[in-house]
Amino acid sequence: MNETATEKVSLRMQAWLVLACGIAYFYAFELNAYWFNHWLEFSRGANWIFIPSGLRLLFVLVLASTGATGIALGSIAINYSFDDPNAHVFNIVTGVISGAAPYLARYLSTTWLKLDTQLTNLTSRTFFKVSILFAVVNALMHQVWFYWVGHTENFIGSITAMTVGDWLGSALVLATASLCIKLCKIKPE
Repeated sequence: MNETATEKVSLRMQAWLVLACGIAYFYAFELNAYWFNHWLEFSRGANWIFIPSGLRLLFVLVLASTGATGIALGSIAINYSFDDPNAHVFNIVTGVISGAAPYLARYLSTTWLKLDTQLTNLTSRTFFKVSILFAVVNALMHQVWFYWVGHTENFIGSITAMTVGDWLGSALVLATASLCIKLCKIKPE
């Protein structure tokens, strides 16, 4: 195969991964809304448990910019589906923040926490630090934006709720993924 054909396959695979991440994120959001929005939503966009945040962290840690792009597109689709479809700036900026925040947290993790981009040095202690950093960066970026456009009144409370919700969602998703991996490794006798 020549280089051009290899690049096309790579671009095609990335496009499929972006699409898969966006769809998974969209449906995880719907599932989270079904389970938790009525009784665990602190303010608009800030839930005490937010399962999609675990997908954000997982996709961006593993797929980097490809995962971030999928999350951003999925989030834009969420905003147009569940919020005001005529609020174009809000919908697009919120979607971009949803993809950019975990990507920024990944960058900060590689810089500050010395996380290897191949995740070879990812231990439970490092993962704990990365997940906290991710939750704080994500909540801060979202809530600054929401406060600026008037979608939240309790800035500190919303940052706190969103940080806790993102961290709990990440912990739940990654604990479930870890359990599934362990169960798949068990060989029947």
